[in-house]
Amino acid sequence: MTNLLNPQKHADQRTRLLSHARHLFAVQGIKETSMSQVAKACKVTKATLYHYFKSKDAILKEILDCRSKTIEATTQGSKARNLEECLDQIARSHLKQMDEPENLELMKIMISETMKNQEMRKFYMEFLKENIGLGAQAVVPFIQGKKNEKEMRLLFFQFMSTLVHYDWNVKMVGDPSGFIGGEEAFVRQLVKTYTPAFQAV
Repeated sequence: MTNLLNPQKHADQRTRLLSHARHLFAVQGIKETSMSQVAKACKVTKATLYHYFKSKDAILKEILDCRSKTIEATTQGSKARNLEECLDQIARSHLKQMDEPENLELMKIMISETMKNQEMRKFYMEFLKENIGLGAQAVVPFIQGKKNEKEMRLLFFQFMSTLVHYDWNVKMVGDPSGFIGGEEAFVRQLVKTYTPAFQAV
């Protein structure tokens, strides 16, 4: 009960438990991971784990609530002087954030579980809608009314889909730099391709 009297220790323990659970969910799958396995990975008793989280669903909910808002973090406070700089910043920031293990694990969970879990599918679609909307709004100042909202969202979805597919390929399948060039070349070409698409009437 001492931890309850020390908010910082309590918060640190929650973070540690979530970190281990997120890793197990990403590697094994949610259904395949038991509360006993999470407790063992955290080196705590099941009773201690249940003190912090009533169920596996409660753990998952908190992991998702703490999800990485990649586009929001990228677009807030942007100092881009033009559309090309804006898209470049978004692409580089996304790739940098996905280098963080917790963000990659979260993406693994969302992608694998959406094929099995209806609730996860709904969450993922909301996550996608929210972030595509934020990203589309980031480029609005540079477009000057040339695209309506739906066109902006579609283009930004295509831009991010290409970026995410590239990053996923590098991290999960194999680095294609030997035959398409490295990350620098990829980002440069991606931005070069989409800048005129956004600006076209």
